[in-house]
Amino acid sequence: MSYKRIMVPVNGVDDAGYALALAFDLGKRFEGEVVGLHAAAETTAVLPYMGESMSGALVENMISAMDSAADARLQAAQAAFAAAQQASGGVAGQLAVHRGLEDDILARQGRLADLVVVPRPASETALSESPTMQAAIMATGRPVLVAPPGQAKTLGGKILVAWNGSPQAARALAAAMPLLREAEAITLLHIEEGAGDAPTAEDAVAYLAAHGCVAQAASQPRGHHPVADVLLLAALNQEADLLVMGAYTHKRIRELIFGGATLEALLDATIPVLMAH
Repeated sequence: MSYKRIMVPVNGVDDAGYALALAFDLGKRFEGEVVGLHAAAETTAVLPYMGESMSGALVENMISAMDSAADARLQAAQAAFAAAQQASGGVAGQLAVHRGLEDDILARQGRLADLVVVPRPASETALSESPTMQAAIMATGRPVLVAPPGQAKTLGGKILVAWNGSPQAARALAAAMPLLREAEAITLLHIEEGAGDAPTAEDAVAYLAAHGCVAQAASQPRGHHPVADVLLLAALNQEADLLVMGAYTHKRIRELIFGGATLEALLDATIPVLMAH
């Protein structure tokens, strides 16, 4: 597996600069292409909700204003994508425009990407209620790289893998393999939370060795701290520039899919987080 098709949602409102920079950097490293995904608003779809009491002129004015706002978002998305592509030195890529809701479009189109790079919303409320983030992680079936605000000099030089032997952790490990093969240092961290019969971190190290990766296993008790805090502190201490972890659901309802360690890690991480569900 390699990252030959990397997809980034670009809505023209939120800052997608760092996510685009990461995507184009990976496109250059793995000789792939970057596909920007822009959801154009269906302004005519709101007509049934405007009410029969509105005059035709008022409806036309409202539609015109919505069209203007949609055009402005598209132009901003095109400018952001073009700037990132130029900064990359001309890595292959295109901005694809689809009409509809961004989460629905990403859920469908993202299934044909090797990696989806999503800019992390700035606030906790925006993240927990982000349909785009939910669609990327839960509906595409593809690995997702969550890009925090800010800049990073490198990606994947030192990688920390959160390992608990679960299917999600195994999928995340496999999804990160292109980066793991190039990494300078890899640590598989197991946070002790009780006995189990899942594959150990040492087992995962042996698996990586079969793929030509040199890694080390580490284990530490959770103590009284949240799992996410333990992970992020370990990443800081090891100067990791990428955290790899599974995405878990603690509730069986869509609105609460980011409960527990997954949401906390996404909220507080200052480095990119590669996740797989």
